[in-house]
Amino acid sequence: MDSSLPHAAKWLVILTAAVIWFMLPGYRDLIEPDEGRYAEIPREMKASGDWLTPRLNDFKYFEKPPLQYWMTAVSYTLFGESNATARLWVLLCGFAAALWLMYVGGRLWGELTGFYAFLVVQSMLLYFVLGHLLPLDMSLSAFMTAALGALLVAQSSRDDPSAVRNWMLLSWLLTAFAVLSKGLVGFVLPGAAVVIYTIWQRDWALWRHLHIGKGALLLLLVTAPWFLLVSRANPEFAEFFFIHEHFDRYTTNVHGREEALWYFLPVLLVGMFPWIGNGVRALLHPGFRWRPAAPSTFDAERLLWVYVVFILLFFSLGRSMLAPYLLPLIAPLALLAARQLRHGAETRMTAWLLVGLGVLLIIAGFFAAQFASAKVPVDAISRFSHWAYPAALIMVAGGLAAHYLLATRGVTAITTLAVTAMLSMQLLMLGYQHIGEYRSSSKLADLVRPLSDRGAAVYAVGIYPQSLPFYLGRTVQLAVTTTELEMGIKQEPHKWIADKQGFHSRWLQEQQAVAVFGRSDFEEFSREGLPMKLLYEDGKKVAVSRR
Repeated sequence: MDSSLPHAAKWLVILTAAVIWFMLPGYRDLIEPDEGRYAEIPREMKASGDWLTPRLNDFKYFEKPPLQYWMTAVSYTLFGESNATARLWVLLCGFAAALWLMYVGGRLWGELTGFYAFLVVQSMLLYFVLGHLLPLDMSLSAFMTAALGALLVAQSSRDDPSAVRNWMLLSWLLTAFAVLSKGLVGFVLPGAAVVIYTIWQRDWALWRHLHIGKGALLLLLVTAPWFLLVSRANPEFAEFFFIHEHFDRYTTNVHGREEALWYFLPVLLVGMFPWIGNGVRALLHPGFRWRPAAPSTFDAERLLWVYVVFILLFFSLGRSMLAPYLLPLIAPLALLAARQLRHGAETRMTAWLLVGLGVLLIIAGFFAAQFASAKVPVDAISRFSHWAYPAALIMVAGGLAAHYLLATRGVTAITTLAVTAMLSMQLLMLGYQHIGEYRSSSKLADLVRPLSDRGAAVYAVGIYPQSLPFYLGRTVQLAVTTTELEMGIKQEPHKWIADKQGFHSRWLQEQQAVAVFGRSDFEEFSREGLPMKLLYEDGKKVAVSRR
């Protein structure tokens, strides 16, 4: 089996991966609620000039720190506001983290291991999908991965004190960016993993090489200014952010996201697709003995394994569970799998999984009409299938080709598997636009914008379509519903219409206005004879005009 790849071919593959990763980032509309929310907050920052206090629809929004908001607002400032610029920071984070993983893997275990890590992480389903959406998990994961990689390089260079210091300071800096991306998990999770690792490995020397004093000072210098300034400007911030959004979210079901204890196991299995076999093998049969063979020495593989398993257990024991929470463990797991691939780990299962999914997609195409619903019509399913069929054929062809190549050309086979998975996933995501457009307010905004631009008030009644303000370039008047804006509404209740009677009175006073309703609320107001003209409707919402 071949065990190397020509240098030029390697960089051609990296360039190909980049083209696939950044393909048509603006083609898909922003999906609600998350993409709409995380596109709108930086738009309001840019529009208001207030980069200190995050706001969503002009209400204070303290659920997350501001780094991604800032960077997206910079993207808007440089390149304008669009689907593509809203996603640019996340796309850059995901691809940069994969490149960084390649460097770290190459530094620790050889160039081929690093190259495999780059391919595997980008072609894992959870990583690829979240790298093309807007939640904050990718920026958090990218900085946690980068900080872990810097720590691994530092601790593997203990014979060079200056190198250890520089790499550890970089790790602390990247940890600070992780904290500014999504909060204390950016520090707590890696810190706990390091503690568990040192107890197990008895690698007490690690603590002498962490440069805790300088590192903690650097972390505080980067993170503390925003936390102090936003707390000073908003006295309610500290309790909401640190208690409600961290302690209460983890220990209670305050957000209604509690699942079974085993919830994250199928999430992890599906998220590793198509490298499920290699990922499971890396977890169940890691490349070290349970009892440390050489205590007091650094074992990068053991630390990676502890990091992955601890994050999985940590979120499994919490009361708030969402699939994206597992993203920070995907890159370290990909590096563990890449190390085993370097030593000839089996990949036939990966090839057959690609072939199998491709065949399933082709078969499902014959029953496309069965997947239609009131919210997603047959026509949308049909248009999605125009992308799904090529993706399925690529999966089948790539999987079969890789299976044929595995016996003699292992590097080429693994490269084929990764590129095939990436390209087919990208085609499926692009095709999802035809389904996802029914989870976006882009079309609605196209109809409302002419009225809005002429000064018409825009109301959202009993529903908050979170991408609508972004596409309109302005906030809307929220009525009846609170969604996750409850805290902000309590701080500024005068910006909110509390009940249906209040909206009814306000509507009758308007000369020109637009209202967006949930379907049940629309039917109720229709029965009451509220004067309105239908503008738009889909399976979830209805929009009307006053004139």
